[in-house]
Amino acid sequence: MTSLRKQTVLANGLTIVTETVYTVRSVALGIWVRAGSRYEPAEISGISHFLEHSVFKGTQNRSTFEIAASLESVGGHLNAFTTKEYTCYHARFLGEYLEDAVDVLLDILLHPTFPESEIEKEKSVVLDELRDSEDVPEEVAFDTFEHFLYPGNPLGKPIIGNEETIQAFTPQKLNDYLNQNYGPENTIIVAAGFVEHDELVKLISDRYDRNVTGENTYVGLDENIYQAGTEIRTKDIQQSHLIIGFPIFSVYDERRYSAGVLNSILSGGMSSRLFQNIREAHGVAYQIFSFINLYRDTGSFGVYLATDPAKREKALKLTLGELEKMITEPVIESELERVKAQYKSGIVMADESMEHRMLRLGRQQIYYGKNISLDIFLSKIEAINTQNIQDLARELFNPDMFFTSILEPANGTN
Repeated sequence: MTSLRKQTVLANGLTIVTETVYTVRSVALGIWVRAGSRYEPAEISGISHFLEHSVFKGTQNRSTFEIAASLESVGGHLNAFTTKEYTCYHARFLGEYLEDAVDVLLDILLHPTFPESEIEKEKSVVLDELRDSEDVPEEVAFDTFEHFLYPGNPLGKPIIGNEETIQAFTPQKLNDYLNQNYGPENTIIVAAGFVEHDELVKLISDRYDRNVTGENTYVGLDENIYQAGTEIRTKDIQQSHLIIGFPIFSVYDERRYSAGVLNSILSGGMSSRLFQNIREAHGVAYQIFSFINLYRDTGSFGVYLATDPAKREKALKLTLGELEKMITEPVIESELERVKAQYKSGIVMADESMEHRMLRLGRQQIYYGKNISLDIFLSKIEAINTQNIQDLARELFNPDMFFTSILEPANGTN
């Protein structure tokens, strides 16, 4: 036996999951909270992300520097990220420093002080981050794409928020949001690596003192609002940036396994169809890839590419041709087997990282409330056949449902 997985739910609703791996000496620990940008009313758009920054600015027990140095001083690291549906605070360290890591992560989660002077400084940092993102054409293209994919819904808004809401954040607003969304029933603590389950449960039980519970709610999607079409924007850039995509099913749909393989056929590395047929054979796009984003009640599939404005229409036509080919021509068995082997190998090799394993376990807990073993996942992939892929392509790739987001140079052609 090389690993052992256990789960405990405390009386207050807090879930603790461990996967003990006996062949390593490091631990990846994550605190996951079901709170992201889609849970935010418009007037506090971006507060999930801002809160993620702000908890590092001091607690009842530690200064900003002491938080930063807590694990770095013993060779570990501490970080966090925010998505549209959850936030994760995570650390990587040697197993002997488990107590130190639990102590500091729970401290920033449970006892942040939100000093006003630090919050004001952090506004400048986050506003710089916002402006930086607005200078990256790929990010602008994706923000535009999701805005039109999910109109009028927080899911279609940038995670970071906007300048007006960021400027309006106060310590009180941060505390209110924390108390509303960061209750134990919305929190999952996951550890992978050289960790004993019972020890971690005791360390957490001795320190977890938040008893506040709040109603964690989000705005559901009105699917009838989505409209296919094309949106063209201009910016002071050199290349055209295009996204062709459409809404698909949610993270709970069993078709997600076939969709992952279909996505790999199109975009799984240098041997994939989009890379070979758009970039290599025709030379009309330096960067091109397909993607899938799945949420609790919806999802999206799309293709992103960057190209010379003069080649935009050709690149678009060729890309649509590749999607059409998935409908009209069954994937040959040898290509499917190669892609499945590549896809499975990527998952297995990534799982050798304790950090990746913790991230996989955490996401599964957020959405499914349980963990799907690697063997089950691999068996799902292995069972996919050429007919599954063609059926899914026929179901999804309806040109009447496509939305095309185009970001053009301000002096380009459109």
